Amino acid sequence: MDTVAIGICQIRQGYDFEDNLNRAYAMIDQAAGGGAEVVVLPEMFFTPYEPASIRNAAPLAHRAVEGLRQRAARHGILLVAGSMPWEGDGKRFFNRSFVFDSNGEEIYHHDKVHLFDCTPPGGPAIRESDVIMPGDDLGVFETPWGAASVVVCYDVRFSPVAQILADRNVRILFVPAAFSLATGTAHWEMLVRIRALEIQGFVVGVQPAYNPKLGYIPYGHSLVASPWGQVLYDAGADEALSVVNIDLEEIKLIREKFPLLAHRRRDLYQTSWLGKS
Repeated sequence: MDTVAIGICQIRQGYDFEDNLNRAYAMIDQAAGGGAEVVVLPEMFFTPYEPASIRNAAPLAHRAVEGLRQRAARHGILLVAGSMPWEGDGKRFFNRSFVFDSNGEEIYHHDKVHLFDCTPPGGPAIRESDVIMPGDDLGVFETPWGAASVVVCYDVRFSPVAQILADRNVRILFVPAAFSLATGTAHWEMLVRIRALEIQGFVVGVQPAYNPKLGYIPYGHSLVASPWGQVLYDAGADEALSVVNIDLEEIKLIREKFPLLAHRRRDLYQTSWLGKS
């Protein structure tokens, strides 16, 4: 298959977790009705990215998974289910991204590996490790359009991750994220474009919509970047649903003209994953 239609659900989160979940379901339905073959949600899509909210929303996770499975099967889509707080050590949760196939079966999940314990210029200060525990795996799953993978938000800042995925022939990298207004303005587009250049494939970064009423204000601006590092789609700041068509032939063209993997000096340096895969 040379093209794929990707539904991007930029949800405006609030403190009503049930409403967030139901709006996500509605956007999935709408995207599938608009021809999407793949639908992608943001990081922590049914809760604002705030520790108290994450803890309070966590009991919804199992019900959310069942609802997501049903929608993937009903519409016959691949569903990259953003992320949600998932069972951890009793005190903290994994920040888990589930992927469901067109039969509603879980075919992959990724637990966010890198935790955002930072005080960026412009704020806010975040200690993600207070509520989230890190994963230690990085994998790839097969789709009708080739190999794909998922990393969550802060994971996208770490270049070795993209280089390892490039070695594994990943063609589409999904990045459910929740960059803040400060970090998003400074770095979001730059990172998505650079990772697309590194894997020489498409990067689909999906964010929550801007909402100034939240304590942690998301940036919005979900993006699709091409293997040439061009922005093919920018959702803007507000809540938005779009179906974006990408041409996978561009991957072959770019990789033939710029054979980065073949040009790596593996006699001088290596990048390898030491955790689970």
